Amino acid sequence: MQYKVTLTPQEPTLTVKVSADSAEQFTATVTDLNLTHAEVEPDGKGIDKVLEAAAKPLVQALVNKLVPSLIGRVKGQKLSCKLDHPVGYRLKVQDVPIWVQAANLTLGTHETHLLATGQIEVRS
Repeated sequence: MQYKVTLTPQEPTLTVKVSADSAEQFTATVTDLNLTHAEVEPDGKGIDKVLEAAAKPLVQALVNKLVPSLIGRVKGQKLSCKLDHPVGYRLKVQDVPIWVQAANLTLGTHETHLLATGQIEVRS
């Protein structure tokens, strides 16, 4: 049996909070999934459509239980991303290589733009 599922809202949104664990690693945590309902409609052909229509109340009841369970499983999920190297850059001063690296980063926003604040470590 085959069903077409229509979500409410049509394009659910996933909200994540991103934090800087270090200058090399960031973590995204799911804080919300805006999905309120899922409606099923038979989507088969011929005799399948008749069977799907008969089973629709059972399938809809299962989907109704699945949506809150899905939201509960998604909220709080974390994904860490490690960069190949710390946030920073290399430069040469009088032929001496200098590494300028971010430390103790805190992420935020400023006028809708990503803002990272923290300290700078300088190494040679």
